[in-house]
Amino acid sequence: MHIQPTPTLVRVWRQTLTVAATFWAVCLVLVAFEATLGANFVLGGVFFLSIPMLVAFITWATKDLMLMQRRGVSAVLVLGVCVFFMSTVIILIGLLAAANLKTLMIGA
Repeated sequence: MHIQPTPTLVRVWRQTLTVAATFWAVCLVLVAFEATLGANFVLGGVFFLSIPMLVAFITWATKDLMLMQRRGVSAVLVLGVCVFFMSTVIILIGLLAAANLKTLMIGA
């Protein structure tokens, strides 16, 4: 028997992938700037603020999961676990790609 995903889950998946791709692009652009201009306070600040912004956008993208369930402790717990897991995976992939790009550009 084939199980069809609900339209809400498909929308959450698409929004999460859009947020992830945007975060990865920002990471790579910031690393390219850092490799060409050198490390400075502004780039460090943008890197520092990119992770809270990612978590905020992931929370926005997955808000429909909370609306699928009854509003209560379980809905908040599911949302929290999803945001934690998704943001952790996105950050790890983004940092790995950024470190590899910096190594390629600097050659260190």
